[in-house]
Amino acid sequence: MSERTRAGAVLSESRASEGDLRRRLEGRVELIESALRRYRLLSEQLESRRWWRKVRAEPDLLREVGSLEGSLTEALAQTERRCDLEGAPPDAPIRKTMQRVRKLRAQVTTLVERRMYERLLLSESLPLETALAKLEEACLQEVSLERTPGEPFSLRIGFAGGLMQYVLPLLLVLGGVLGWVLFFALDIWLGLVPALAITVSSMGLFMLLIATLLGREAPDVAWLTPERLVWMASGGAPPVAVRLDSLGEDSIRMEAELDAVTVRGDRYLRLSRLGRGEAARLRVLLELFRVPQVRANAARAEWSVTLVTYAAQLRRNKVWTPGQLVLSPRGAYFIPGPGPDVGAALLRTATGRRLDSRVELPWVLEALRWHPEAELDALLARAIAQSGGTAWASVDVRVSPDVEEEQDVHLRRGEEVLVGKPASEDRGTVLQLLHGWGSGV
Repeated sequence: MSERTRAGAVLSESRASEGDLRRRLEGRVELIESALRRYRLLSEQLESRRWWRKVRAEPDLLREVGSLEGSLTEALAQTERRCDLEGAPPDAPIRKTMQRVRKLRAQVTTLVERRMYERLLLSESLPLETALAKLEEACLQEVSLERTPGEPFSLRIGFAGGLMQYVLPLLLVLGGVLGWVLFFALDIWLGLVPALAITVSSMGLFMLLIATLLGREAPDVAWLTPERLVWMASGGAPPVAVRLDSLGEDSIRMEAELDAVTVRGDRYLRLSRLGRGEAARLRVLLELFRVPQVRANAARAEWSVTLVTYAAQLRRNKVWTPGQLVLSPRGAYFIPGPGPDVGAALLRTATGRRLDSRVELPWVLEALRWHPEAELDALLARAIAQSGGTAWASVDVRVSPDVEEEQDVHLRRGEEVLVGKPASEDRGTVLQLLHGWGSGV
């Protein structure tokens, strides 16, 4: 027999041995090969920059890998044992396939744990099948922006579209001017047809660049109700919701240097790209609505209480004291101190918390105005008692007859006087409240 014939016989015998091994393993090799393909696809999916988009577009891949987990462990063990019994060499195709599956499985496990930390801040190791189910639930969560019966209001934090509505027209005008200049210059140099082609191509690239830059710089937006926080990140990521009743005392933190707020509840969120003022405002609102009583009061409110606040001075015993004045349909509330100090004091009264970030009085009132009026009165009265301020019922207040003409608003109760100048945009609301008091305006 020639060398060539013997080599063919050895090759046929090797292929037959592999086929026999496959038949004896009763489909386990095919299962391993199927797992290899799915693990590779899932690894590519989870490694991509916009991985959540791919998960949402093809959620079956997570489920398929999860369903393979239980049977794959047994298939690998049985196949390894049979290869040892049959004396399969280390470089046998089946052994190589098992090695690739184990490597990809470890890689997928690492990626799933990383994405679980990003989405849920879960750092503990879970069985891969369990982790895949949790990741699927987190990524496929459908978030509605329709208010429920227990959500009488919603607040928006962020300025999506606010800056863009001014920047985009300006860029379009600038691009149009540059396009005309380029066209006329090229027309003189190259002629009409080449100038038109080059100008159109250049303007297309310019608009593509502008769209990319605006997409990257677009701010994120938070949507807050008494029951949940919904985070709408730029870049096409799906909205994510956190239940406010899942927030503990240390669940809300602010990274002042990065203007970001982190929230850890039934979901983990890192809310960034809001701007420093909006981030601080969001933290104040979350700290308030984290409190069960504040949420309960807000859920019971049928409408918001009209409130106006501005800097004012109280004259008492011939001494003037600066502070903040809050006007409501029921009366006037004066709390000594600048706006941030008064805001912090009122926040502490409502939550028992002191924050290490800025607290403005209007931010606190933005949440507390969604209280029944009696509850709001009681809260303001407690803050006044702790700060040495004063509260005047509307029936006791006398208003200056010249309030319509003067810039300052003068209020009097007995020998005490409150004087302050509301912002121009609030003046109409102030006059409406004062007229509603029926106290001599």
